[in-house]
Amino acid sequence: MTFNPYKEFETDRSAETEGAWVDLGDGAKVLVARFNNPAHEKAIRRLQKPYKSILNSGRQLPKDVADDITVKSMVEAILLGWEGMTDRDGAVLPYTQANADKLLRDLPDFRNTVASLALTAETFRLEALQDAEGNSPMSSDGKSSGAAKKASG
Repeated sequence: MTFNPYKEFETDRSAETEGAWVDLGDGAKVLVARFNNPAHEKAIRRLQKPYKSILNSGRQLPKDVADDITVKSMVEAILLGWEGMTDRDGAVLPYTQANADKLLRDLPDFRNTVASLALTAETFRLEALQDAEGNSPMSSDGKSSGAAKKASG
């Protein structure tokens, strides 16, 4: 018996930056890019710049500042889209960066779920994405909605 590390560990580099669709249930799905992808790292560096002296001294940022940087960087480079989401009253909630920012701030468990998906290698596993793409229904634009499709928003 042999072990093929490519089958087990190879990820779709494009999906890591452009996002992979993940089903949340009840018809909702999110387009999530990998944590620490180049755009995410760039956003964090830019957002941390005003606090460089604190960070260089080895001190931690105040929790509210660290949370703000986390949310802003996730909006810019991690949570790239969604479908099938509603607001508190059940009205359709279109993906916009402002709506993403609000949900990530208002719902820490949603933020943690998105972060967990972005940190999980399986979200971007090449074989899993290929399987999902082959089994996904076609989206309204005629393309597979399984993986690596960037939503406009």
